[in-house]
Amino acid sequence: MLGAVKRVFFIIMVGLWGAFIALAFASPETPNDAWQWTRGLAWPFQILVWIVFLPWMVGLWVWQADWSFGARLAIVAVLAVGWSAASFPRRK
Repeated sequence: MLGAVKRVFFIIMVGLWGAFIALAFASPETPNDAWQWTRGLAWPFQILVWIVFLPWMVGLWVWQADWSFGARLAIVAVLAVGWSAASFPRRK
């Protein structure tokens, strides 16, 4: 049973990163809008969002930075691969 949960978590992780990168290419302002929406939340809700969605919040933080498109994309890609690899289900 635990193996199935790990697989589902991995699929969700990869799917959300795929959606993040697709949005970044299709509409580069959408991740910035998501960042601004999160920043507009009350502090307790901001903390909750950061805890629940930590990898993607770090990705949003990088994306809204005033860096070149290539640098932001490279860092987000490294984050996506790293977090996805860390969540890959392994056998004991």
